[in-house]
Amino acid sequence: MIISGISTTAPTDNPHIIRSDDRKTALWTGTIDDIWKIGKPRGKGGPWLNTSVKAGQTSDPYLMTGYDHKSLTLRASALCKITAQIDLTGTGHWVDYKTFTIQDAEQEASHTFPETFQAYWIRFTTDTSAKITTEMIYR
Repeated sequence: MIISGISTTAPTDNPHIIRSDDRKTALWTGTIDDIWKIGKPRGKGGPWLNTSVKAGQTSDPYLMTGYDHKSLTLRASALCKITAQIDLTGTGHWVDYKTFTIQDAEQEASHTFPETFQAYWIRFTTDTSAKITTEMIYR
């Protein structure tokens, strides 16, 4: 496994980091077992970050599998309904999971997924054109 985006100032004694001759690029190289030694996966992000979205538009899929604790925060610049759709099996079969109503730009909707919840991917669609943020938090 190779991961890019490693700081060029990362410690030089790390055997997993290789650097270009000009020292302007650094890559982390290792195996999946090395990744698990770092700890459980965590993350924050989502397919829309204050994005201008047209009514009926569907977001890109966002990975959901491999995380124990999952939560979601939604924001929009206007009254709208945002539907979370999930792909349970990773085969591209999407089903509606839950629809959230956002009243205005001052309101935020939050959702914590049950601990037993499993899905490979999540994506979103909206019934109204607005600027929308869909933020997943994985712990």
